[in-house]
Amino acid sequence: MYLHELLPRERIVVPLEAATLQGALGSLVDKLAADEVVREPQEFLRLLTTTKLRDLVAIGPYVALPHLRTDLVDRLVVMLGVAPRPLQAEGTSSEIAPEIVVLVLAPPGSATLYLQTVAALARLFRQPGVVERIRGAQSADEIVELPAFRELKVQPRLTVRDIMTQRVPSVAPDTPVRDAVDLMIRRQLRALPVVGEKDEVLGIISEWDVMRALLPHIPRASGAESGEAVAVPGHLKVREIMSRSVLCISEELGVDEAANTMINKDVEQFPVVSEGRLTGFLTRGDIIRKLFGR
Repeated sequence: MYLHELLPRERIVVPLEAATLQGALGSLVDKLAADEVVREPQEFLRLLTTTKLRDLVAIGPYVALPHLRTDLVDRLVVMLGVAPRPLQAEGTSSEIAPEIVVLVLAPPGSATLYLQTVAALARLFRQPGVVERIRGAQSADEIVELPAFRELKVQPRLTVRDIMTQRVPSVAPDTPVRDAVDLMIRRQLRALPVVGEKDEVLGIISEWDVMRALLPHIPRASGAESGEAVAVPGHLKVREIMSRSVLCISEELGVDEAANTMINKDVEQFPVVSEGRLTGFLTRGDIIRKLFGR
């Protein structure tokens, strides 16, 4: 299947007139509602607002790719809009002010095709020159006639790259454990990869590693005062407590193979590498939420 079959000309809006990312999504949803593709558009917009676009892929500084599975659509739907100016993204998880917005919607049962489509779109926007051509497009016709757009296939095999967490936080071996713990709490992470100067994976620091290292510092019930805080020793470095034996996987590995390895090795998360460099992170939660979640 080719991407242009899932994203026909009538699903491309140029220009997409909006000031904010939420406003742009509202315009795209209104068009889908007018075409009777989305049921209850107001409920759908409320859902987008309450989730704050948790599943949003940012590709470079210009492309936002929010995607969602919902009962409010009966089939996979893709829409693309090109705004004439950067969109403000307050109230969302986006760290960029995008100009290109691609919305991918699917019913809960379409997990594989949904993720394969998101992955194909991400590949499209990473091709040299494609983002610049789309940003400069004056019509939908200019976009659908791009060779990169017309020739891109939705791959039948789901890989680790398609569902891994990208832009994953990492720490250096000499990072204070106190800073690593603060980062894990702030980002709600169960583990952090430890990397060297060339982004090579040197180890991993997990909740288990932290608990094991800090157990002696947890006050005993007989001596603890109510509300007393537990201080992480300032001199303690990540290299002193991290697990050095860490199993990394390739981003080209099939998701089924990665899941089997997790089960057989009893591993909760994998750093993902390409050509020896850290490119992402895959957890059991990623697989469950993205394949079986709603």
